[in-house]
Amino acid sequence: MKGFLNGYLRIILKVTASAKQMPLLINTKKGLEETLYHARYFIGFLVVIGGMICCQPKDIHEVRQKYNVLFIAVDDLRTELNCYGANHIKSPNIDRLASEGVRFTEAHVQQAICMASRASILTGIRPEKRGIYTGESVADLMPGVLTMNMFFKENGYNIAAAGKIYHHGIDHEKQFGEDYIIPKKSWTGRGYVTGEAINQISLNTTHQRGPAYERADVHDTIYKDGINTLHAVRKLEELEKSDKPFFLAVGLSKPHLPFVAPAKYWDMYPEASIAMPEIREMPGNSGKYTMRLAGELGNYYGMPSRYEDIEDETTLILRRAYYACVSYADAQVGYLLDQLDKLGLRENTIVVLWGDHGYKLGDYGNWCKWSNMDIDTRIPLIFSVPGGKKGEVADRPVEALDIYPTLAALCGMDEPSHLEGKSLISILNNPEQQPASKEYAFTIWPQNRWKYDKTIMGYAVKDGRFNYVEWVKLNTGEVLEKELYDHQSDPGETRNVIDEEKYQEVIASLSAKSEERRAATDHDHGFKSLR
Repeated sequence: MKGFLNGYLRIILKVTASAKQMPLLINTKKGLEETLYHARYFIGFLVVIGGMICCQPKDIHEVRQKYNVLFIAVDDLRTELNCYGANHIKSPNIDRLASEGVRFTEAHVQQAICMASRASILTGIRPEKRGIYTGESVADLMPGVLTMNMFFKENGYNIAAAGKIYHHGIDHEKQFGEDYIIPKKSWTGRGYVTGEAINQISLNTTHQRGPAYERADVHDTIYKDGINTLHAVRKLEELEKSDKPFFLAVGLSKPHLPFVAPAKYWDMYPEASIAMPEIREMPGNSGKYTMRLAGELGNYYGMPSRYEDIEDETTLILRRAYYACVSYADAQVGYLLDQLDKLGLRENTIVVLWGDHGYKLGDYGNWCKWSNMDIDTRIPLIFSVPGGKKGEVADRPVEALDIYPTLAALCGMDEPSHLEGKSLISILNNPEQQPASKEYAFTIWPQNRWKYDKTIMGYAVKDGRFNYVEWVKLNTGEVLEKELYDHQSDPGETRNVIDEEKYQEVIASLSAKSEERRAATDHDHGFKSLR
């Protein structure tokens, strides 16, 4: 026995003593006892260290547990945020989230409009399929599809939602039922709280909408996003008490029109600090289908009619109002993150924040989304995962479609077979690692989207440097126009270089990708006219 102990202790002592010291320690009874005493603690130390090593955060693709998910959707949010390099924007809470996770700089929605973008993200299906591009409800187009929220519910999660997640009310009702939190309204119409704005709704006899912006000296919770966030914060307290994980979706309506926000957020942006858009003209050599020239701004009281120019003074007010709404939405993100910390949920909760598309604030002389231009399709996308990378940036092209399979994988669940996106876990593990082969994001924009025989579909392929677009007559397959924008020389997409000889190989390669994408989609959905 003594020989066994001596041999064992020699192995241990090699770590703690030199070979000269070993005989001295074990040749006496007292020395042996003392050695055993210290070795016992040393072995305990090794066990603790071993346990610590085993329990260190692994690459998140190895984690097989059901994290909670806080799913934050923000309407019409451009990448014009401080953490994306826009120093004039006050977005400290989204910046905080970016510092706690991975921020994607080349994330694109698949269609730059609320209804179709959200339906695509939440079903995991490209908008050119099943008529999603028309913007009709999920309930009408694909009532049997396994949506993201129902997927989590089927996998044992408590689910809940507040605010704008789907575009259509019928989808909130069918997808969440009693788990959808409906606030008591303290506003009128599309979000107005001042008497002046409410009165202007009735004065707008054509569209029954009030002004395009409103400033009111009120608490955050008087407006829609504030009260929805308050309900979500309270819901977190309830969900924390359950022994089941949760999927909580919170949809912030601002900065979507009308640009209404409490006065304190307007005060963050003095009038003199607001600048006109850098690019005010349509891209050179642009085509007939490049972008729609009018949006919903003309429906609001006091705004010029569609296709009329917006005066500089009005442009500056609208841009200031939009920025105020961004900071208002950012504050709501902060309340949610603070509640996670307060309840001790942060270390077991994935937070993903995304925008449903970009927006033009007078850029290209335009006030809407509705195009394949990067300003409309590029979105903020941030993943913060327990034990994951912090403060990292990923600059590879990814798609909003990738959110669904990524969340499934992060929570240790097998993704549904119908999903068309891909898991981003490899990027979350190594944001700076370059892919083995070129990666792409695909977007579409349909002109005449409700009449199949007249639809001209714009298919865009984005590879990080180039944005290539083909405009195709949907029922014949005829390519009517093409566009190419080179971000290396023209990051603002001010010039269509499709006719330049030096780009012909690039065009051929991206055209093949576009054709490959179209060939994988059945576009004839059985309808010929919806509206």
